[in-house]
Amino acid sequence: MSSHATPPRPSAAAPHAVASPSGDDPAAPRPARGAAFASRPRTYFDLVLAGYCVILVLSNIGATKGVQFGPVITDGGFFLFPLAYVLGDVVSEVYGFRAARRAILTSFFFGAFSSLVFWIVIALPAAPFYENQSAFEAVLGPVPLIVAGSLLGYLVGQLLNAYVMVKVKERTSEKHLWARLISSTLVGELVDTLIFCAVAAPVIGIDSWSAFANYAVVGYVYKCLVEVVIMPVTYAAIAWIKRREPGYAQAATSQR
Repeated sequence: MSSHATPPRPSAAAPHAVASPSGDDPAAPRPARGAAFASRPRTYFDLVLAGYCVILVLSNIGATKGVQFGPVITDGGFFLFPLAYVLGDVVSEVYGFRAARRAILTSFFFGAFSSLVFWIVIALPAAPFYENQSAFEAVLGPVPLIVAGSLLGYLVGQLLNAYVMVKVKERTSEKHLWARLISSTLVGELVDTLIFCAVAAPVIGIDSWSAFANYAVVGYVYKCLVEVVIMPVTYAAIAWIKRREPGYAQAATSQR
């Protein structure tokens, strides 16, 4: 055979055997020669992580406003923060404790970073034409103190929530999702609420033990009830992601 024989031509399926370095679709056009890009696996984890960070930052800002409905005392972030636990349940159930810990620590970092940014912006000298400095300080000035309690409560509460969720799943496998959702929420929200309320109460104007008890108990009961009420949404979100995550079905099958 001649040493100059024409090498075999690649099969038609060859381009589809290599993941596109510009995204998660192997059929996507390859970049021009000389342009290198990191591959990005197809996963919904990054979207959930983004939601984690946004919800935490917005709820910390909303929490600076005290809110009262009749005898019920709460704060302006009351309708946002429970969503973080829903996302925490999704991450823990689908991706496991290590991924949940990564999401929690990442959102913790960006929550602290947002507080630092607010502090810097407040400290910057206001322009002569800017007339809202006092209002800006009134709204965002307490945020670092709120964030201190919120982030500490969030960190401990979410880690406990993820830990309980995963440990219960190790015993129940794919069954009894409701049990791990409720048990993890009862533990995580209790610690989270106590830590946050202890720091946030003086900032939003709560100055008596009765008001503090109202604030803490109502907050805890409310967050746990929200978990129960929106459990069908949590079920649907978990099922939707499980069906679309490439590795989950294979991992679940191997555990049977």
